[in-house]
Amino acid sequence: MKLISEVGNMQVEVHRAMHFFASLAPIIIVLFSLQGRAAGPASPAHADSKQAAAAFDEGQSAQQRGDLNSAVRHYSNAIAADGSLYQAYYQRATALLGLGRDKEAEADLKKASELEPKFARAHRALGQILLDRGATEDAKRELARAIELEPTLTGVRIYYASALLRSNEPQPAIEHLRFAIAQKEEVPLAYALLGLAEERTGKPAEAFADYSRAIEMDAANAIAREGRGRIFESRADITHAIEDFTAAYRAQPARETAIRLAQLHTRAGQGQAAIQLYRRLLLEKPDDFAVRAEMACLMAENDQAEDAEKEMALVIAARPRDAKLLVRAGDLFYKAKPAVAADYYKRAVEADPNNIHARVQLGASLVRSLQVEAAIPVLMDVIARDPKNYPAHASLATALFKEKRYAEAANEFLWIIRSKPEIPASYYFLAISLDHLGDCEQANRSYQEFLRRADVTTNKNEVEEATTRSAVLQRLIKERKCRAVSKGKGK
Repeated sequence: MKLISEVGNMQVEVHRAMHFFASLAPIIIVLFSLQGRAAGPASPAHADSKQAAAAFDEGQSAQQRGDLNSAVRHYSNAIAADGSLYQAYYQRATALLGLGRDKEAEADLKKASELEPKFARAHRALGQILLDRGATEDAKRELARAIELEPTLTGVRIYYASALLRSNEPQPAIEHLRFAIAQKEEVPLAYALLGLAEERTGKPAEAFADYSRAIEMDAANAIAREGRGRIFESRADITHAIEDFTAAYRAQPARETAIRLAQLHTRAGQGQAAIQLYRRLLLEKPDDFAVRAEMACLMAENDQAEDAEKEMALVIAARPRDAKLLVRAGDLFYKAKPAVAADYYKRAVEADPNNIHARVQLGASLVRSLQVEAAIPVLMDVIARDPKNYPAHASLATALFKEKRYAEAANEFLWIIRSKPEIPASYYFLAISLDHLGDCEQANRSYQEFLRRADVTTNKNEVEEATTRSAVLQRLIKERKCRAVSKGKGK
């Protein structure tokens, strides 16, 4: 399907993977903060008062219980008692992150870093917030600083690798992910991102292996499932690609995943499965007219013509000047109702005069609906704009032939043969055109070339006609009875 862009674009896959990772980040950071309490470094070493220390400890206890609102209140009391407690700012930031209050958390993390520039955890958490926001370069700077200060800090390598992948630096990302794996941290996720990095460096075999490792550890890892699904697809193993994308969609029901899965079902000839996915997407977002148009065309291909027309009518009613959707509407009717298709293509050209594809299809549908005279100027205009447009030349050759403009048709068939000499039909119609022009020798050569290339089973009638006519021409040539006729007229 053409309208929905291939979501095989690797940059899209990186952002999708990072979005999944970022959605886990607030929880992970809170866990990191609680681990810090057990290890000791998060306790205030130089509290100015017992009141600040007590409030800080109460905040830690509340956070460990999962009562983040109380934790924020207690940390605020600690800060009010002693504004130099960078640990209190950091802990309040992690609680705020857990509550989804990212802007306030960012301010606290900046304050913590200002009070203690060598506090690696604040740089790590700030880097995660910036990464989630899309400020990749700023995130890389904070995360690199965290690694410099504490190379074995949990999670920081995975965050930094994520930022590197976003900025299209997969090779250094691989190094940091391997370091994280060696530390046994978030191993399924690390292997999934490692596969993504390897895929981007042109190492599909290594990527496949690491995606598979991630799936063995976590069967619902959406990043690994999609990555391995892409590799299966590149190997034309559509069945296994569908299995992995289905698992990815169940684990993380992202819209892009559903569209990719529907496209795979379509490739596998499973039209109804694809249609059901598109219906689900339209329930979520009824105004996604690209998906609706895609579904309509798929319905038409699966003997649901009436439903297809209804869906496409909704699309065009909503977007009457959208050239791409008008072309899709034309494509829907091209085979069964070429006159209707021609009207849609004409409207697409009016909406977007530079749309060459719409012009080509307009000409072709006019030929198919027997509006041949009207088709010729349209196709000639396309060729003037795009001289190497093969479909335009093919349709123009047919139109000229139908109008018995044999000299012009012969020129077009010659152009087609030069472009794609492997197509037998071109020689057949060139031969008929030359035959009508009275050029016995050239017509006979074309008939013979057609007979040499044609499949007798699929072109039985044409082969019989060419054989008969070639024998007649050979006799006329031998008897010197060929008679040329005026150009452009039949015999």
